[in-house]
Amino acid sequence: MTRFTLLVVLLASSGLTVAAPCDKVSRELTNSQKDEWSSSIARQLAVESVSVRQAFGFQGWKIVYVETPNSDPPFLFYRGNPAGTKFVTMWSGAAGANEEGGILAWTTRHVHGIPSTLAKCFAWHVTQARDR
Repeated sequence: MTRFTLLVVLLASSGLTVAAPCDKVSRELTNSQKDEWSSSIARQLAVESVSVRQAFGFQGWKIVYVETPNSDPPFLFYRGNPAGTKFVTMWSGAAGANEEGGILAWTTRHVHGIPSTLAKCFAWHVTQARDR
């Protein structure tokens, strides 16, 4: 048995788990938040309506995933409450599993001041766990 295989077996049997990049990020999204944010975000995007689908929050920052009738669904980056602030930037599209590093680099380059924990969570989410 190789050392790596032995390590994997030991970790699995010990009950230890490896932390996912989004473990420290709040994924809470209430119906009240969806309602409050939807109208504000629709105005910001200059569209008739949006549907808030997901949110990621950490240290006063939010990333909100929305669907609109006019575009591919974007992730909007906010420093503060989406109902009271304009988004910093947006990202939409598809990303492959091998693009996590590139997405992380894009995020830190275009979203100045974003906490690294949230940036890493976003990069991991869109490349490894989009369906979660």
